Amino acid sequence: MRAPLWAGLVGGVMGAVMSGLLNYFVLDVPDSGAANAVNNAVSGLMSGFTAGFFGILAYLRSRASSAEPADAVEEGQDG
Repeated sequence: MRAPLWAGLVGGVMGAVMSGLLNYFVLDVPDSGAANAVNNAVSGLMSGFTAGFFGILAYLRSRASSAEPADAVEEGQDG
């Protein structure tokens, strides 16, 4: 349970950073409420994708580092 929570935290932080950078450098100040809603939707979409992507990468990396080597599994089997 700890690894997915850690991966989600890492992904969430990366998504927040991506959202902040996107809002600051790419999306300009909106003229209306509708434009503001669209800008927030685009920012949320990008940060959600980034959070999911980096969260999965962190989880897979932690899972791969804790897995047994293939040679140890094969040697332990009786033929």
